[in-house]
Formats: sequence, structure tokens, C-alpha cells
Amino acid sequence: RSGEALREFRKALVERGGRPEQISHIVMDMLHCFKRGARENFPWAQVVFDRFHVMVMAGEAVDKVRKSLQAQGADLKGSLWALRGNEWNLREDQQAVRFELAKKYKELGRALGLRSALQDVYAAGEDGPELLAWWCRWAKRSRLQPFVRLATTIKEHWKGIIAFFQSRYTQGPIEAINGIIQLAKRRARGFRNLSYLKAIAYWVAGKLTLNLPSLQPT
Repeated sequence: RSGEALREFRKALVERGGRPEQISHIVMDMLHCFKRGARENFPWAQVVFDRFHVMVMAGEAVDKVRKSLQAQGADLKGSLWALRGNEWNLREDQQAVRFELAKKYKELGRALGLRSALQDVYAAGEDGPELLAWWCRWAKRSRLQPFVRLATTIKEHWKGIIAFFQSRYTQGPIEAINGIIQLAKRRARGFRNLSYLKAIAYWVAGKLTLNLPSLQPT
């Protein structure tokens, strides 16, 4: 989680015969250190802020609205998981809880509507930037401070966020590979030697073709 990671990557790329100028896009979170690292090491590359990171922030905004209502005395006990994530991933009883709470608490209903609409925006094609600008205007009028702040953040990172609609690049593939490697680490109870970790990473995620000698029964 530092800008040095991009400098080290560029160095390793050159050492292995790669050409840094071939990198046209960098998909990343909005951390300042990553932005600085990209600017210093790959200034020509288009930064694409990951849509999943934006959606995580939208989910956090919903949770802040929930906590604010609960602090004001709203009866939201046991509703945490019913209000998180996408409706189609919930059980029927959780969907029912979400519907009733959104109807009972208008602020919560607006928050859930804003999150759902933002997800729809990301599913759009060429109209994505225009729809996102509309969403930001709605969020700023919502009187929900977590979403007002999110709209401000989106505007501050506008160029990198709308770059998604042209490239459609996300961190999804690399996150999937990272999940495979993390599972291997847990199964091995960790690795004391970095060389062992690199070897197992290539083994489980490198899609290598290994022609190993078969053992013939004696």
C-alpha cells in the first residue's frame, strides 16, 4: 500500500525485458500513495479508479445512514446484513426486512435507492458519464451527508472514474488471483521464505504446463 510498489514494479518489468511505455491503463483504488506512484512512474498511462471501490464506498454510505438512524432511536437491531450488498443476493426474509425498513425510514430508503442507482449507472454504456453526473446531482440533493460526501469524492476523481466507461477495466481479475494465493497461504499456515511463496503463487495461479515424469508401478 505505497507508491513504492509501482516504482518496484517498473524496475522489475525493465529487468525482465518489458517496456513500461506499453502500459496504457492503471486500475487502482483512490489512495493518494497509488495516485502519486502512478504519476511518477507511468505519467502517460490512463488511471482508472476501480468501480468496485466506488461501490464499496456507496455501501459504507448506506451503513453510515443506518448508524445515524439507530443513534436517533430507530429500531434497526439485527438489520445489518439485510441492508448490505445487492438485494438479489439476500434470502427472502432478508429482502422482506430491507423492504419494510426502507418503507418505514425514508432516509434509509433514499440511501438504498442511491446505492442501487449507482450500480445501474455502472452497468450503462456510453451514457455512463452523463448518468453519473445526474446521480451526483441527486446525491447532493438527498440531504444524506454520507452520499453528499461521496458525490463530492466522485467529482474530485471524475476523470479516473469515468475512464471505466471507455475501458471497462476493473481490478476483478487480479483480485481473483490474489484470492487463490491467499487461500494457498492459509492452507500452508504461511511461508517463512519469500521464494517458497513465489513458487506456490506460480503453481496455483500461473497456469503453468508442467511435464512431470510419471511414476511407473514396479
